[in-house]
Amino acid sequence: MKSNLKLIVPAVLIATALSACGSSGSKSKPETAPTPTAQQSAPAPETPKTMEVNNIERTKEVAYKCGPNGTDPLNVMYGFQGDEPVIAQVKYQGQLTPGLARIIGTGNDVNGFWGEGVAWIANRANYANIDKVDGNMLTIRQQTVVNGKNQVVDNIITKSCVLDQATTAQLNKAPAKPAKGKGKAKK
Repeated sequence: MKSNLKLIVPAVLIATALSACGSSGSKSKPETAPTPTAQQSAPAPETPKTMEVNNIERTKEVAYKCGPNGTDPLNVMYGFQGDEPVIAQVKYQGQLTPGLARIIGTGNDVNGFWGEGVAWIANRANYANIDKVDGNMLTIRQQTVVNGKNQVVDNIITKSCVLDQATTAQLNKAPAKPAKGKGKAKK
């Protein structure tokens, strides 16, 4: 909804300004049409501010099931400084995203990550519970035509990502320790 407002409000302001210009009392100047490029492109969404990540202390991988039927697997490797996730890398349909740095100012209910036009949004979590909460969506910023106008938008690649508890448990399972010698040593 907020992204729609970012597009609607400027459009209303421009339309109001243009209609005010057209209704002025002076008829001495002929009206000029706006240039086609001004009509056909909209401002790009703002690039989110992200944390500067110089190192990570530990990692945890989480598996999600995404899409309307929960059939699209998606994995995220989170990197942590202390207990806070500061970077994420998403694997979806066999492709890895670049490292996505934590977005500053996402609020208390989500963890947002951004890098090179890709965003991953998940429910708010820390090291202790990141493997117990749901994700949300993966988006990619692309140029597309909307209502005949070129616009840069954040296209949803997949959404409705819920935790896959069984796969997540397998991913974070500690490696098996070798069995202690039961039997005689070879001489």
